[in-house]
Amino acid sequence: MAGLRGEVRQLRTEVSIEKKQREDLQLRLVAQKEELEREFAAEREEIEAEYQKQVDDTFIFGYRCCMKKNGIKRDVPSIPPGEEKKLHDKPAP
Repeated sequence: MAGLRGEVRQLRTEVSIEKKQREDLQLRLVAQKEELEREFAAEREEIEAEYQKQVDDTFIFGYRCCMKKNGIKRDVPSIPPGEEKKLHDKPAP
């Protein structure tokens, strides 16, 4: 009988140790997951910012090429005084 009690006590101790190890592992995995999620979020923000910069640069490049192609030298059209009224009165094509 005493042998069985000792064996039961030993098994309970082993179960307790394994349970503690499992809990520790779970905590480490949760911490690693949170760290990876933070790193992923930071990397995603960097990639989105770089992508937006590329989009903006592409738009500006296309805009400048269009201006050059059409002989436009300035962003703001220069309309001589008096001509603006003529343009507003002119029917749309």
